[in-house]
Amino acid sequence: MLAISTGQIVLLIVAGSVLLLAGLATLLLRGKRAEAGPDIPPVMKPGPSDADLETPVLQKLQGWGVVLVAFFVVWIPLVWLQEPSVNLDQEEALLTQSVARGKLSVQAFSEENQLGVGCTRCHGPELRGGTVIPNGEDEQGNPRYAYPADLTTACERLTREEIQATIEQGRIELGMPSWSIKYAGALDDQQIGDLVNYIVHINTDTVPFESNKCLNPEAAAAGATGATGGGA
Repeated sequence: MLAISTGQIVLLIVAGSVLLLAGLATLLLRGKRAEAGPDIPPVMKPGPSDADLETPVLQKLQGWGVVLVAFFVVWIPLVWLQEPSVNLDQEEALLTQSVARGKLSVQAFSEENQLGVGCTRCHGPELRGGTVIPNGEDEQGNPRYAYPADLTTACERLTREEIQATIEQGRIELGMPSWSIKYAGALDDQQIGDLVNYIVHINTDTVPFESNKCLNPEAAAAGATGATGGGA
């Protein structure tokens, strides 16, 4: 099926339609129906005779077989032609829903927003960073501070995979805890996937494609030496 051209598919559909119409016409015109007889329950009626089994009943079954074959000759190519666009629409719908959930997740938890994780508490109300938070003490006992990164430009520094790893594992030395349940965090894979999809989505407006490591494979390959810069 994958090797045939679109013109051959159209020709096949036309031939199948003609075959389907011919089968239906054969069934409708194959002869007059027997005149109605006494009203006898089906279980008390005698079975078909050998002559009927060899000719009328057999022709009826063959006729319906031709109709069904013709139907599938038309239906299968139509489904095959539509499947790529249907799958693409489904994929885009799932991504749109994921981005919408991610947008809610970065906000603070509330009764109205029970998906909220609270990324805005550290990364700022617009996820542009700048909210300095205490981060323990150094070896001399001096206080340390963490500087949450600007998430609207995360794809300038990190690839999509690095953003996901950063959210999952955290960056303890920079004051960011791990969030995945695989690393004693609170979020499952779908929740983290929603966050990553939302971050990548907002970066499409703030990071040019030429330097967007989340979407541009060439930009990701140019910076493949490892994640640098602030955490996601």
